[in-house]
Amino acid sequence: GRRKAEHELRVLSMAVEQSPASVVITDVDGCIGYVNPQFVKISGYTLAEAKGKKMNIIKSGYMSEKIYEELWRTILSGQEWRGEVYNKKKNGELFWENISISPIKDRDGVITHFVGVQEDITTRKEYERRLIHEAHFDGLTELPNRLLALDRLSQALVRARRKKQMVAVMYIDLDRFKMVNDTLGHPVGDKLLVEAARRLTSSVRESDTVARLGGDEFLIILQDFQGESQRQIVALAQEILGLFSNPFTCEGKEAFVTASIGITIYPDDGDDATVLLRNADAAMYKAKGEERNAFRFFTPGMNQEAIERMEMEYHLRHALEKKEFSLHDQPLVEAKSKKIIGAEALLRWNNPRLGSVPPDRFIPVAEDTGIIIPITDWILEEACREAKGWQEAGEAPSLRIAVNISSRHFVAGDLVRAVSGALKENKLSPEALELEITERLLIENPGKALSVLYELSRIGVRLSLDDFGTGYSALSYLKEFPFQTLKIDRAFIRGITIEKKDVALVRAMIAMSHGMGLKVVGEGVETEPQLELLRSLGCDWIQGYYISKPVPSEQFRRFL
Repeated sequence: GRRKAEHELRVLSMAVEQSPASVVITDVDGCIGYVNPQFVKISGYTLAEAKGKKMNIIKSGYMSEKIYEELWRTILSGQEWRGEVYNKKKNGELFWENISISPIKDRDGVITHFVGVQEDITTRKEYERRLIHEAHFDGLTELPNRLLALDRLSQALVRARRKKQMVAVMYIDLDRFKMVNDTLGHPVGDKLLVEAARRLTSSVRESDTVARLGGDEFLIILQDFQGESQRQIVALAQEILGLFSNPFTCEGKEAFVTASIGITIYPDDGDDATVLLRNADAAMYKAKGEERNAFRFFTPGMNQEAIERMEMEYHLRHALEKKEFSLHDQPLVEAKSKKIIGAEALLRWNNPRLGSVPPDRFIPVAEDTGIIIPITDWILEEACREAKGWQEAGEAPSLRIAVNISSRHFVAGDLVRAVSGALKENKLSPEALELEITERLLIENPGKALSVLYELSRIGVRLSLDDFGTGYSALSYLKEFPFQTLKIDRAFIRGITIEKKDVALVRAMIAMSHGMGLKVVGEGVETEPQLELLRSLGCDWIQGYYISKPVPSEQFRRFL
């Protein structure tokens, strides 16, 4: 009997030694007493290195502590624990193991040891991960596929409902792609699709999704949009059409492929992912059927708006060369004496086809497209020429002219060069020019704004903070940036004779500005009582319809 028992023990011992799974035996405190050769082979720790240590020598640090707490609770209660754990080898390599840990009890049922059987499942895990990836991503472009795109769109809609925002869906189909595939071959077609995916991805924000629906069809999901964002959607659609106007070079061959885009917007065009996708698809076919290389909204009203915007942009791009712009001057007067001290130059656009276009309609389009940069350069030239004319006529040598500066010019244009060029060209002293900067510009790019404003300050032009109080009004900007003037927005002036709160705010703004050595302009003054109240609060200068509307420059000269 003893021999039989010894034989069985030897067989058991050999089975454990030669087991394809790692086997670890620990005491009740979790200290290792034995590991088999497979454990040594997989983990890299020898029996001598592991003995007496706790099992946390192979802990990766990537698993939740809750898993280990549950593991100990289970085995200390006498139950077996099974699970998948991410562990770390001696050389730092991470690997997945399927583990079962069982308590070993003596005759009295007291736990004396634990035995762990561990199987390396890293290959299986990697295979599962690849399968999941392949199920959700397009193999050619690595973009999300139709399945994942629909899921992301559904999630975007849930978020938009909660935050009361909009989601835009762009369905993009490549024009003439089949012809490229048929004439240049599939390898060239595949390379073209990869490049198309890259161009689309480069045009959107990180929070947006670009997906490939199959064939030559792509989808863009744009989230976090507020109500007034149709401009941005149109601008993006135009940008994408622009990106596709450049030829695709694949294996030394040039291919020209344009795009047709259909656009739907949640909640206007549907509140379900499938419906939005179907409507975007319908809009895309409309774009393809009408002219290709174009975009169409699903909603007729939006379409009309988009077409009008495109027409406006077309005329805007040629307005400078066709001399369609002019400047109007709005007088700036001293509050005490009502004496004219200067004017703000305001842009006006008169187009033979569109007529007189209001600035609040064309300026945003000029900003979105970057056309604002050459326009601002022209305004600076024109304004400096006008101010020099006032001086030469001897009408008012100390008059100054104020020009509004776009945030686009700050970031993308060379403002310092444009300003110094306009001053030099017209031999105008720098203090006769004032640049009006909005708070939004400072908030969007404070680092760049600070360096540019200091360069302008060194030239000697005056700097004015416009629309104060309507944005985020970080007071630190007044301390950090070299402004000489602060303009109180008309929103506060409007209610100054009715609302006590407005009076208190304006009084505080004036006191604070004077304390920092800044002069104050009250803009949008429309009545005598508003003027008198501002004067009594110590406001330095006044601007608004009560003094004068913006008038053509010849009329302003007559004012002088």
